[in-house]
Amino acid sequence: MLSLYAKFIFRYCKLLIFNTIFFDKNSPLPLSIMAAKKHHRHKIRKKGLPPGTLIYTGHRKDAPSDVFTVHYSSDYATEQASYPALPLPPGERVLWVDIRNLTDSAFIEKAGQEFNLHPLALEDVLDTSQRAKLEEYDNGLFFILHAFKYQKETLELITEQVSIFIGGDFVLSFQEDPDDTFAVIRKRILDSMGRIRKKGADYLAYALADIIVDGYYLVLDDVEGHLFDLEEQIHHEGASQNCKERIFHLKRLHNIMRTKVVPLRDALSRLYRSGNPLLDETNTVYLRDVLDHVSQILDMLDSQREMLSGLESLFHAESANRLNHVMRLLTVISTIFIPLSFVASVYGMNFDNMPELRTPYGYYVVLGVMGTLMVGMLAVFRWKRWI
Repeated sequence: MLSLYAKFIFRYCKLLIFNTIFFDKNSPLPLSIMAAKKHHRHKIRKKGLPPGTLIYTGHRKDAPSDVFTVHYSSDYATEQASYPALPLPPGERVLWVDIRNLTDSAFIEKAGQEFNLHPLALEDVLDTSQRAKLEEYDNGLFFILHAFKYQKETLELITEQVSIFIGGDFVLSFQEDPDDTFAVIRKRILDSMGRIRKKGADYLAYALADIIVDGYYLVLDDVEGHLFDLEEQIHHEGASQNCKERIFHLKRLHNIMRTKVVPLRDALSRLYRSGNPLLDETNTVYLRDVLDHVSQILDMLDSQREMLSGLESLFHAESANRLNHVMRLLTVISTIFIPLSFVASVYGMNFDNMPELRTPYGYYVVLGVMGTLMVGMLAVFRWKRWI
């Protein structure tokens, strides 16, 4: 009976320790993160269609395109929430047409025809799987880059493709999302802040690219904060399933950012060295500044990626350390109950010629010996700091 009771206690302790380690019920990670792993982006493929076919390949909901037009010079600036009529009035001025939401391919085609955009450029505008790049056409420069939005609660990175066409006196920007990414630039133009109203269309394109690249710093700052919190959590609380999920999502986030930013550095470098007549030589210093910012972003990505690798190694080390503690505890429990089980099994043999069976106080003596063995072994383990 005593042997069965000891085995029951041993199995219960083992099950309790296992549940404590592998099932963390107090995990602060939202369930939406687990669901985010199963989210796949479905794209419309254009296999077999001729080049220049305008089909939106993103995953945004169908909605009419929003258009905001800003017409400015050094003396004045106007804004209207409508599409401009061409031709433009004569004079030294810049026209900026900001088109948001790309699901209306018919409207995108109309705008491209009025501004004489190449069909291949319009196709790249609607194909949101493009990498950052620069294309030179007879009537302008076509530039693609990506804006990032970071959701702190779900550790999810949302990417938005932004296309910019630079002409002699106009700039067309195509944003995939309906929200206003360039609100700061529009305010600077209307309030005559900085030098933007004194410059041409090439400086406006620089300002649009600069505001997107500056947003990368904000995303990386938030990610860095998560990395520090994750490091503190692993050091103080040890490895848990929550930490593993966060490391996985942050690694995936870094991979997405790097695949978008590396081509952007090449495109900006090509634009900086292109010598295109549409680019004023006095503005090349600003392009060089954006290129430096992109290089810094890549350095920060590399640094955070190394930190993530270190956190992953720390997580595995903590997991192994916790497993070692568990195995040590189970070994101690087994070591304690092995001699007790031996004593109980010896006196559980039903032989007639066992002198101890006729002893009046034999039962209490055996229990005392077993208790003394258990206390003695616990004292030895404690002295050796095994428990």
